[in-house]
Amino acid sequence: MKNIRDNIPAIVFWLVAAFILLWYIGARGLWAAEDRWAEIVRQMLLTGDYFHPTINGTPYFDKPLLSYWFIALAAAITGRLDEWTIRLPSAIAGLLGLWATMNLGKRLWSAERARTAGWILLTTYGMIFWSRTGEADMENMTVIILAVAWYWARRDKPGFISFFVFYAICFIGAQTKGLAAIAVPILVVFPDLVRQKRWKAYLSVSHLMGMVAGLSLYLGPLIYAEMTKEGYQSSGLGLAFRENVVRYFQPFDHKEPFYVYFHYLPQLFFPWIPLLVAAIWAAYAHFKRLDWPSKWLTISSTLIFLFFTMSGSRRSYYILPILPFCALMTSLYFDWEKEEKCHRQVLRIQTVLLGIIVAIEILSPAIWPVVKNRTDFEPSNELIFATVFLGFIALVPLVLQRFRPGLLSRVTGSEKKLAPLIVMSAIIMGGYLDWQEKIVDKYRTMKPFSMELKANLGDITPDNIAFYRDLTEKVLFYMDLPEPVLFIKNTEQLKEFLNSEAGTKLLISHGDYKKELLDAFPERVTEKPTFKEKINPWEKKKKYEAWIIRSGRK
Repeated sequence: MKNIRDNIPAIVFWLVAAFILLWYIGARGLWAAEDRWAEIVRQMLLTGDYFHPTINGTPYFDKPLLSYWFIALAAAITGRLDEWTIRLPSAIAGLLGLWATMNLGKRLWSAERARTAGWILLTTYGMIFWSRTGEADMENMTVIILAVAWYWARRDKPGFISFFVFYAICFIGAQTKGLAAIAVPILVVFPDLVRQKRWKAYLSVSHLMGMVAGLSLYLGPLIYAEMTKEGYQSSGLGLAFRENVVRYFQPFDHKEPFYVYFHYLPQLFFPWIPLLVAAIWAAYAHFKRLDWPSKWLTISSTLIFLFFTMSGSRRSYYILPILPFCALMTSLYFDWEKEEKCHRQVLRIQTVLLGIIVAIEILSPAIWPVVKNRTDFEPSNELIFATVFLGFIALVPLVLQRFRPGLLSRVTGSEKKLAPLIVMSAIIMGGYLDWQEKIVDKYRTMKPFSMELKANLGDITPDNIAFYRDLTEKVLFYMDLPEPVLFIKNTEQLKEFLNSEAGTKLLISHGDYKKELLDAFPERVTEKPTFKEKINPWEKKKKYEAWIIRSGRK
């Protein structure tokens, strides 16, 4: 019984983590850039070629291979390729990232601080969102913290196995997202290598052999892809250099201001912004008296932030790898800052922030009419109920803390002062990204539009289907065609397509290009589209339309 009681915090954590990261994971239609991964994997499964990614038959090697393979493996195991299998690798990576963060926290500080960091990381917006999104960013974050955790586990045991596993994690990680999976772990462990000249013990043949063996795991698939491309007009090695090195020093897109991560980091770490700010302040204010692991954590977190800030190309998800380090910092705040007065002030601010969110949820029935008047958005009864319900449930931890102080800390195994706020955050963030997002998905219109097209294809073949000027991977994925379709880039090609005497055609275009279409349409084609993506009352933008066009032959 004692062992069971001792393991309750771990059992509770992993049950909650699995629930938050996996519940309703396949309920939403594809969003963000998920459609690229989805369509590339669909074509891999169709063609059996897993080394030359394509979209609609066109080479697309902008991202490494492994993130596609993870999805393909999930599809092979489950026998299906859908939103659930597309997002499953990210969710598993999220769970592994939580484990690596807590493993590092326990090794360098204590089990309680490790669990606190795990809970904080689990309940951040960035962690939940990207663990439930079928792209490669969560895998990238996970391999970085996993490599760092491995370094500290084997730090005093230099040898081939230690070096090989470290580099294997890094180079395999580079095959999921990019070379940041190599650069960031090395950057992070560098301060510890310099201290007391530890690096001298790492100058060995076994280190070189381990690095070369790890490098082969990265280069192997790319070299094989180069050797077997047979007309494939894209180079994985060339694009790896362009997408990582060139983009870092001479960005060709994603050019945002240098200060943008001061905005993106709080967004990703929401709702723990007050505690994070306090932890950063305490780390620098009391730096001299911190133990070495805490100093290392502060230096490493700063280096990660500077590394991504110095890049010319910046996006919110680029800095995702800093989240585990921020979670560890926030968990250590109460060790770094000894003044109880500061503790109370920070906890009060954090509680007020969560309290405001709860109040908005509970009072949402009075807020929705205002939203409707300003935007025409009318929530469903299910969304109204879910919002109010989550608001009231989020109050329960505060009530429990008042009448049963210490209970939540014992159950979660986290810092006593933070336990009720951790449970509140789990309810608020998990409820929003798991439940409320699922409800809101019914307002998204791309999947229903695509499925309507698929249902009405009849005998229209892929060579008689064309997209005009905007090829959307979401529609391609949901239509699930056996062959590529036509992509028309100008009006000359459009007229040629329309005037050909082939069979029945399907033309798909965005509303932005409707005037160009109408000018090119022959008289037999009506202005009114056969199918039209639904535009909700609160949406002011144009959407996709499609025409079924019969042959002009008599």
